[in-house]
Amino acid sequence: MAMHELQRDYSTKDLQFISIDKQGTILTTDQQLFELKKDSSIKSFHPFFEVIDTYFLEKSDHIKLECVHLNDRVFDIDFIKNDDDTAVIIFREGTDFYNRVQLIAQKRNESIIFQETLELKNQILKEQEEFKNRFIGNFSHELRNPLTLVSSFSSMLLKTELNLDQEMLVGAIKDQSDKLRDILNDIIDLSILKNSSLSLESEPFSLRKLLKNVHLNYSTTSSTKDLSINLKIDESVPKTIIGDRRRFEQIITNFLDNALRHNKGDSIEINIKENQRRANKVSLRIEVINNDGLIPDFLGDQEIETYTNLDNGDIEKTTSLSFSIARELAQLMDGEILIKPLETGGTLQVANLKLVFPIHDKEIIEETEETTKNSKIHLTDKVRTIIAEDNSVTQMTALKILVSTGNFDNRVFTDPKDLLEAVDKDDYDLILMSSSISQVDALELISLIKEFANDHNKKIPIIAVTTKTSAPELVEYRKAGFKDVVKKPYTDDELLNTIYKRLNLKKFK
Repeated sequence: MAMHELQRDYSTKDLQFISIDKQGTILTTDQQLFELKKDSSIKSFHPFFEVIDTYFLEKSDHIKLECVHLNDRVFDIDFIKNDDDTAVIIFREGTDFYNRVQLIAQKRNESIIFQETLELKNQILKEQEEFKNRFIGNFSHELRNPLTLVSSFSSMLLKTELNLDQEMLVGAIKDQSDKLRDILNDIIDLSILKNSSLSLESEPFSLRKLLKNVHLNYSTTSSTKDLSINLKIDESVPKTIIGDRRRFEQIITNFLDNALRHNKGDSIEINIKENQRRANKVSLRIEVINNDGLIPDFLGDQEIETYTNLDNGDIEKTTSLSFSIARELAQLMDGEILIKPLETGGTLQVANLKLVFPIHDKEIIEETEETTKNSKIHLTDKVRTIIAEDNSVTQMTALKILVSTGNFDNRVFTDPKDLLEAVDKDDYDLILMSSSISQVDALELISLIKEFANDHNKKIPIIAVTTKTSAPELVEYRKAGFKDVVKKPYTDDELLNTIYKRLNLKKFK
């Protein structure tokens, strides 16, 4: 095809036509894109054309070469052979086009990489969360068993005749074990709250009774014997609240624990006020003030978790786990937690909580469970008891507690097969069952007991003694048929109170 005919077909400013012979010598060119001299070799123009001779050997008369980089520009090149051993080379400028394509491809690749990176990060976070939950679960399980022994045995020792020094030592052990239990529960609670897997209950409770019980408990502990704890409840505050009693109480007790931990004065104030109400909704302000103590390391109302100790010019920062839990709980109640310094020294902890109360606000009468006086119970007939537990520490703890009363005849089983044979052959009055025995889950085991036990044992109370303490897990235990749940770590009184509450004591007297 003649070069002028091709020029008619491709006429544009972004094209250049070059006619060459078989040796690569330029015969004619229009100089549109590059200035090339006639009779010069195209091979000397750019190294790309060093192999131009081979194109004359190709079977195809029309060879298309795309995205060729020449002198910082990009071209599509057509090589068209003629019958007379000449050829036409067509340069088609494509720099802008390929730059746009590259930009689009780059953005697409960046988007893909971003999505993959995001998925990878989410996967890593998920694995980290799963690892943390497994660690906390294992940590909780491993710690609760020995802590059960310490809590129970120290409580039992305090009921015996001890001299003053012994009583002080055992009392210190009991206090520290109680603190460890509180810390352990706080860690579990915070983990659940951070995972947003905690749901609040909605039941009516007497606000004033709850507050007075908290005030009484803290006012009578040994750690506050030289400290005045004052409670003030405004008359406008509703008598009854509909909500999660335990979590509401937890916010206040966590505030008080913070105040006691950092208090240097002789008093702590608890003030309950009403911010506002609308229909049956109320915003309550809970204040806990320690009048002399640690000063927060900031100025103004802000959410913080760190206190600064300025005693003797030393600065000490400590993270408050209980304050973190209170803040998370307040957020679940559509509220907020604030803490600020007082001009007179000390701190003011504030919780503003949005709550519901009955339209006809009356003080509800709550049934109270009286603590059984375990030491005064003497049964004529012994309670035939099975302890299904494969942990030697908690076996010994439960056995020691039950034997010390003289009211129980105990058998211990660590193998589910032996347990099922026993409940089929002999009659018993009570089963204390761990959350798992030889890797058989208690929920599965109670189902097997209901299936294989004799008629008498199918009706006896079965109490779960477990390290699994989340609300959904406790609900599962009760749905499965457990009469009650004792959470590890427990004290001797907690275990015995639960047992006596679930037994028909008249049968044994």
